[in-house]
Amino acid sequence: MNKWRHIKQIIFDADDTLWENNIYYVQATTDFIDLVESGGFVRSDIQKAFDDLEVRVVEERGYGSHNFIYILEELFRVFNKKSKTRLDEERLRFITRRFQEHPVSIPQLFPGVIDTLRYLKTKYALYVLTKGDYAEQQGKILRAGVHECVKEYFILPEKNDVAYRDLLQKNNWIPSETCMVGNSPKSDINPSLRQGMYAVHIPYRDTWKLDDEPIEARDGRFLELQNFAALQMVF
Repeated sequence: MNKWRHIKQIIFDADDTLWENNIYYVQATTDFIDLVESGGFVRSDIQKAFDDLEVRVVEERGYGSHNFIYILEELFRVFNKKSKTRLDEERLRFITRRFQEHPVSIPQLFPGVIDTLRYLKTKYALYVLTKGDYAEQQGKILRAGVHECVKEYFILPEKNDVAYRDLLQKNNWIPSETCMVGNSPKSDINPSLRQGMYAVHIPYRDTWKLDDEPIEARDGRFLELQNFAALQMVF
């Protein structure tokens, strides 16, 4: 791994890289589909309606738990209008209330995250790069205690080629001396590799479907690890 020793700054994704996040969305989505299915609808049709609306909402309104709640409530209204019997509104409220607890609670960090960040901090400049609602993401970073281990955190509306290029330019970082660590091929790995950066992929068991795509591995600048603590064996 000596070829990675020249790295000067390491950037970390937040959700599903430092802590669990998508698991709450998956649970709420599954419970919601169960609810609507009980009204006599076909599960695959509910899933397609959810997927279609999710894509549209992300494009028009952006990321964040409040937009996810909007999807659930809007779909409930649509299916409830079609249903021969009224869907259970109290059950919907239970699903949304339980989901809304996670953005304001202390994030469940993956094993070894803080120890690994403290270790890397002695040798590299560390940063967090995440996307979504600023207040929501900042709250998670602060409650998790991650801010104490990094020099700065960046919260953007989107993470794509333009975002990475701007980040490199604004901070005067040389791409080949900069490494991105994350779970999302679409948001973390591929765009950073396309900008000439190094990238470490730490797969998450249930990466959000809108963040998933084939990885475009580039000439020795890509590495996949099975857990966060393994970064200590690389850097």
